[in-house]
Order: sequence, then structure tokens, then C-alpha cells
Amino acid sequence: MGTEPVDLAAARRWVGGDRALLLELVGIFVAEASARLGELRGALTSRNVKELERVAHSLKGSAGILGASELQQACAELELAAAAKRFDVAPALLTRLDSELGRVVAFFRDPSWQSRGVGP
Repeated sequence: MGTEPVDLAAARRWVGGDRALLLELVGIFVAEASARLGELRGALTSRNVKELERVAHSLKGSAGILGASELQQACAELELAAAAKRFDVAPALLTRLDSELGRVVAFFRDPSWQSRGVGP
């Protein structure tokens, strides 16, 4: 886990090199991260399988676009656990997801990320 939580080259490929689009997507992601985590926690607490799957799936897609592969994997695992109604393992998976989400958000909150391979 000592590596960067985001692969900026992958993110650039997803947006076709469009810097403005990447900046917009990052802004939305960071602004909504806390709410999405809250939705996941609420869905887990209420054992709402469909909501847990939906939010984990959505966050998985966002993580993929932004090159956050560890977060994407954590979301995929939680999504699968929800689909299988594995509430015994879901809390630990959500804890991992929370940790990865925190790493990705911290990465993007540091303005220096924009000079690390995003280019003009």
C-alpha cells in the first residue's frame, strides 16, 4: 500500500486525455465521497442488499475511471458480498473500502496531483 492510490495514466486514457473532464470528474468524486460512504454504511446497517450493491457498483465504476484500482477492487468485493447476502464479511469489506476511499480522496485533495502526469 506504499504506492500511489491512483494511476493517473489510466485515468487520462479513460477521459481521452481531456484534462478539463478529468478535473471535473475528480471534483465530483471528492465532493460526493463522504455521502457515498454514508449510503454504504446505511445500506449495510439496514441490510438493504439492492442499495448496497447499487452504491458499491457505482463507486466501483467511478474508481475505475479515475484509475483507483485498489478502491475499485474493494468496491467489487463488497458488491459481490452484498449480492450473496454475506453480511458476515461485509463490515470488514466496507472498512477496507473506507480506507481505500480515504487514500484516493487524500490523493486528489493534494493539489500536487495535477502536476503528476496530467499534462495540458
